[in-house]
Amino acid sequence: MADLNWYWRRLRAMGMVEVVLRLRKKGYEFQDAKRDRWPATDLSPSSGFPKLPDPAAAPESLRESLKCGAERVAAGRLRFFGHLDVQAGTPPNWQRDYLAGVDVPTGDSAFTLNHRELPGGAAIKPLWEPSRWAGPVRLAQACWLLGNRRSGEHCLDWLEDWVANNPPYTGWHWTSALESGMRLIAFTWIDALLTAYEGREPGELAKRLAKLRVDILPAHVWFTWRHRSFGSSANNHLLGELCGLALATARWPGLAKLGPGPAKLGQRLERETLRQFHRDGGNFEQALNYQFFAWEFCREARQALAGALPPARRERIDARLGQAARFFREVQVPSAPWDYGDSDDAFVLPWFADESRAAAEWWHWIDGNAAESAFLHLMRGPFDDSGTGDGPGMEQGGWRLFPDTGIAVNALGHWRARLDFSPLGAGSMAAHGHLDAQQLSLWLKGRAMVIDPGTGDYHGKPELRNWLASREAHNGLCPDEARLARRAGPFLWTAAHPKPLQSLDGEVLETEVRLNGGGLLSRTVKPLANEPAGWLVSDSFERQLGQVGEFVVRWQFAPGCEVERTGERAFRVTSETVTMRVELGDGWALAELWRPSGDETAGQLDGIVSPRFMKTEHAPYLKLTAKPGGNTEFTTRFVVA
Repeated sequence: MADLNWYWRRLRAMGMVEVVLRLRKKGYEFQDAKRDRWPATDLSPSSGFPKLPDPAAAPESLRESLKCGAERVAAGRLRFFGHLDVQAGTPPNWQRDYLAGVDVPTGDSAFTLNHRELPGGAAIKPLWEPSRWAGPVRLAQACWLLGNRRSGEHCLDWLEDWVANNPPYTGWHWTSALESGMRLIAFTWIDALLTAYEGREPGELAKRLAKLRVDILPAHVWFTWRHRSFGSSANNHLLGELCGLALATARWPGLAKLGPGPAKLGQRLERETLRQFHRDGGNFEQALNYQFFAWEFCREARQALAGALPPARRERIDARLGQAARFFREVQVPSAPWDYGDSDDAFVLPWFADESRAAAEWWHWIDGNAAESAFLHLMRGPFDDSGTGDGPGMEQGGWRLFPDTGIAVNALGHWRARLDFSPLGAGSMAAHGHLDAQQLSLWLKGRAMVIDPGTGDYHGKPELRNWLASREAHNGLCPDEARLARRAGPFLWTAAHPKPLQSLDGEVLETEVRLNGGGLLSRTVKPLANEPAGWLVSDSFERQLGQVGEFVVRWQFAPGCEVERTGERAFRVTSETVTMRVELGDGWALAELWRPSGDETAGQLDGIVSPRFMKTEHAPYLKLTAKPGGNTEFTTRFVVA
């Protein structure tokens, strides 16, 4: 019954056009279920794309990190989501969830499988992770950049094994067109890197590559185009699918026979780029790591289609991508990155020296720091910040505002603040949104102090995901008697709150959430420039006009913070050598400090935070309760100790 309820609500989130397209998709699935042949296609590669830089330009530090990374991959020591070390086979068992330790082999048609529910406690994201072929790309990079032929041979060993164990449209790896699109991206670069290594005298690698083109390209292009995402499910999935098709078609022009040509792809790329990023550059899905993920898709496809894009279309895409990159530079903090919304630490291609610092390396590339982003600078050159646009947000009263996205940031001395006044999420489903309106995150001297709780997991741990997405886990005002939205299942919200309002009075930024039942949640944040520098936060909840209601604010501190009470309404928070004071106004009826003891279980939600996708820790928090009657000074003051 729970599944039926989810499908019913999911159907109600669709428009009529989407319903018709889903019926058409069912027809395609019926036709393709047993397909094992595709129209004859010329798979001769073009030498025009992609263009590779001179390997001699790579700094020695990059060569060393790439050598270590390739050796690790060749030994089956993989790193999922940039931080989870996994010992796999070599090649891996493509049907194994290495995190759960569960094998899920199947010979069933992919069109009959539900990838949201795998048997034996397995989850689809860890199963898909090695099949995005980042490991083979890394081996191909080592072959090309380091002249290591064995790495190239090992790369092809893995791809040949994947093909042998994943026949077209059978099993879990054919349940998503985004995954097939990402494999097209990876294979395009693998082909280019290994071909460049062999040079003008093709040898054994070239023969094996020619066979793999036949085995991989027609089935992947056909599937990616025919079963692409649309409607309320499109988002970054459709971008990834278009990117895969764009790169494959640019390298093998004959593939246009099986899908769209460059002109059609360029038209769709422009539409999706402008849809995926607001005019101020923020990501439509309200998930910060997807800013990076979606941008990579757009940039790769834009480079592949450069010759097919009319000047006006190219300028519009470049301007929006420039805004999106600058948004990331302003909103993220590279020394201690914390995302907001649902993000899964995905990346498109491993153009980084260290996958655990992928987001930081991208930030440094945008900022022009070649020493901290050597691989990106080698492959793409310096970031071009000369594109058209209105600049990175609007500067007012010390705040940089991104009104379309609903984010404000402020750099005050050693402080960094990020305030959220965004809608719940994108489209009718708000799929990747969190109930984080009015969330305030603070960094001091590059250390995360007050944080967004993070994502956790998608399908494997629904209780964890629901908690981390909830209003209670964020530090926006949380009244018991008012719900801001209802979670109706994976990637589906209903009855969402309206987009918050924001206004500036000098340097004081105010946000308001007007509830559907007539209530009003208000938060103001005032920078305190004089010593001690910091922030004054004032909160209030009106049930109805003039009627104060009860609410809770939960200040979640970062892992590693030590918190101690120093007075009835004062606390000290220390992270390594950085210390701040938290001082409470007289209106709060209750202030409860929770600190981890070290005995917490993995499933204990109280105090749990998620620094990275599928990684959790417990960290201290301060829970404040405001009750009607008496003093209404519901303030919290954060200052340098």
